[in-house]
Amino acid sequence: MARAGRGVGRRVIAAGRPIPRLRGIDGWRGVPIQAVVEPLVAVDDVGGRVRQDPQYHARGLPGTIPACLVREGIAERLEAAAASLADGLTLVVWDGYRSLETQAALYDGFVASLEAQHPDWPRERLEREAARYVTPPLTRPESPPPHLTGGAVDLTLGDGDGRPLDLGTPFDAFVPEAGALALEDRPGGARDRRRALFWAMAGQGFTVYAEEWWHFDLGDQFWGVVRERPARYAAADPPA
Repeated sequence: MARAGRGVGRRVIAAGRPIPRLRGIDGWRGVPIQAVVEPLVAVDDVGGRVRQDPQYHARGLPGTIPACLVREGIAERLEAAAASLADGLTLVVWDGYRSLETQAALYDGFVASLEAQHPDWPRERLEREAARYVTPPLTRPESPPPHLTGGAVDLTLGDGDGRPLDLGTPFDAFVPEAGALALEDRPGGARDRRRALFWAMAGQGFTVYAEEWWHFDLGDQFWGVVRERPARYAAADPPA
């Protein structure tokens, strides 16, 4: 993509800078959407120090393609966030735009997993617990799942060759340790890398989802409720 993004040239040195208290996303469905026209682009075309590793396609989930897609504005800011990292680090994108078919597969699979672990839980509790980590695949145009908009991105830090580094938990580890703040009182490399990722992304305007250190938003309703402003991305058109 080779654009001059915001903050290019600065280097993020964040190991000693704590992640601040995070605002939750309660009420996100009520955030108005002032939709802009902006295409989806392939993360693989960003270049520089941004890599892709489409996890859900590798796992064979329905509705996936062998590429990570995000809105064009997101791609530009990812490029700038990666350029702000210390030398030898990259951003590795696991997921961006996500079809409703894939969203449904993830949600239903997690509900089934919870039901197997907690057969005594009523359906309402299973769905409530699942929704902490996977947004229900509802088709309301006024409140699309964040990944359906192309404004949400799941990513991690990688080494210079794009190999993911240890940030404390695997991707989609739906456990308390996956919380963005969960390692703040545990000094070590994983905590420092989470901080570096957070500040690189925050420097480009992204917000992080408090339950998942890898999930960042910009322009969708998760972002809008945290920033107290309208969202700019509605559901994106499916890729051709």
